[in-house]
Amino acid sequence: MLSIANYVMKGPMQALIAAVLFSALSVWIAPVGLIVGAIITLVTLRVGVSEGVKVLVWSVLANVGLTVVMIGSYVPAIISVAEYMVPVWLMALVLRNTNSLALSLQMAMVLAGVGVIALHILVPSPSEWWMTLFDQQVKPLLESSSVEYQPEAIQTLANMVTMLLAMFAVVLWFSILVVGRWWQGSLYHPGQFQSDFYQMSLPKSTAYVAIVLALAGLITGADSGIVYDLSGVMVAGLMFQGLAIAHQAVTVKQLHTAWLVTLYVLLFLFPQAMLILATIGLLDIWANFRSRWEQE
Repeated sequence: MLSIANYVMKGPMQALIAAVLFSALSVWIAPVGLIVGAIITLVTLRVGVSEGVKVLVWSVLANVGLTVVMIGSYVPAIISVAEYMVPVWLMALVLRNTNSLALSLQMAMVLAGVGVIALHILVPSPSEWWMTLFDQQVKPLLESSSVEYQPEAIQTLANMVTMLLAMFAVVLWFSILVVGRWWQGSLYHPGQFQSDFYQMSLPKSTAYVAIVLALAGLITGADSGIVYDLSGVMVAGLMFQGLAIAHQAVTVKQLHTAWLVTLYVLLFLFPQAMLILATIGLLDIWANFRSRWEQE
C-alpha cells in the first residue's frame, strides 16, 4: 500500500494517473475505490486543496465516463462518487484545516445524518420504500430460482436498511480517510498517525446529540423511524473513539496485540460489539480515560 503512496507523491501527474487508473478499475472491482479515496485524501493533506480537487474531478470523470460507456447509465457511478470520493474529500479538507481526526469523523457523521434526514423528507416511509424495491427487484429473482425466504425477516431488515447504510457510510468514509492519513504519517511524520489516533476525542456536542437521540428513541419506542436511523450514525462514530481507547489501552498497559485481534474479530462476528465500543467512547468524552492512564 505504501508503494502506491510513494508513487502518488512523486508529482501531480503521477497522482492524477494513479487516481484515474484506480477509479477506472473500480468500475469492475468496487473495493479498489477505497484506494481512490485514500489518494484524494493524501494529495489534499500533503499537496494542497487545489491539487486535491483536480484529483477528485479526474477520478469522478473517469468513473462516470467509463460507467456510461459500459452500461449506458451513470447511476452506478454516482453511487461510487458518493461512496468514496466527494465525502472523503470534504473530510480531508476538514482534517487539513483543523488537523483533527475527531472533527473529520464528526464531518462524516454530519454527512451521513444529512443523508438520512434527506431520505426521510423525500420518502415518507423509507422501510416501505425498501420493501417495494425488494418486491420489484429481488423477489422475482428469488421466486424464479425457487429460493425460500421468510417475509417477516425481510420486513425486519427493511426497517433497518436506512440505519445500516448510514452506519456503513460513516465507517467506510472514515476508514478511507484514516488510510490516507496513515500514508501521510508513514511517509513524512513516522509515529504521528498513531499519536493522533490514540488522542482522538469527539466534541461534547456529539455526545449531547447522542444522548438526545437515545432518550427520544426510548420515548418513541421501536417505531421511532428517523431517530432510530440517526442513532446508528452516532453509534458508528462513537465506535471509532472506543477503538482509539482500546488501541491506546493496549499500548499503555503493554498488553499483547492478541487483545486487539480478538476485538476486531468480535466486531466482525457480533455487530452488537459496536454498541459497547460506542458506549465506552461516549463515556470517555467526559471521563477522559486515556489521560488518566498516561498519568499512572
